[in-house]
Amino acid sequence: MSKWKNTSSWNRGQRVEKEFAPLLRQRDPNYRKADREEQFRHIDYFSSFGTIDVKAKKKINRSDLNEQDELIWVEFINVQGREGWLRGQTDVIAFERDKDFVLIKRNYLLGMCQVRCDLGNRVTNSKDALYKGYRREGRKDLISIIKMSDVLDLPHQIWKK
Repeated sequence: MSKWKNTSSWNRGQRVEKEFAPLLRQRDPNYRKADREEQFRHIDYFSSFGTIDVKAKKKINRSDLNEQDELIWVEFINVQGREGWLRGQTDVIAFERDKDFVLIKRNYLLGMCQVRCDLGNRVTNSKDALYKGYRREGRKDLISIIKMSDVLDLPHQIWKK
C-alpha cells in the first residue's frame, strides 16, 4: 500500500471514503472505520449490515481527464497476484456515482461478473476490457470492466449524497 499512498488515485479514494462516512452514520451510528490490517482485506467500514468496501469513480484510461460512473473496473486478482476485492471478504461494495452511492452485496456482484466476464479473452488495452480480462503491464492483476447498468439490474440500494 505504501507504493500507492499519496498518489492521486489513492488520495481520491480516501476522500470518497470520508464522503461516505456521514451517509453510513445516518443509518448506523455505531459503525466503525477499518484499521490498516482490515483495509488490506478490502474492508473500509464495519456496520450493522456487514463490512463495506467503498469504491471511488474511476477513469477508464489513465489519459482520461475525468473519472466517470457508467463503467466499473472489477478486480479478480490484485496487483500482487492475490485475491482481488471482488473475491474478498467484504459483504457490501459501495460504488460512488456523481450524486449517490450504489450499494450491492459483493457475492451478487461476483456471481454476475463470473457469468458476464470472459477472463480468458485477454486484451492489451484498457479501453477494450469491457467484459474481458485485462492485466496492466508489469503487474499481476486480472481486472475487467462492467457496466453500472449491470449492477443496477441486481438487488441494490442507492444512498443519495
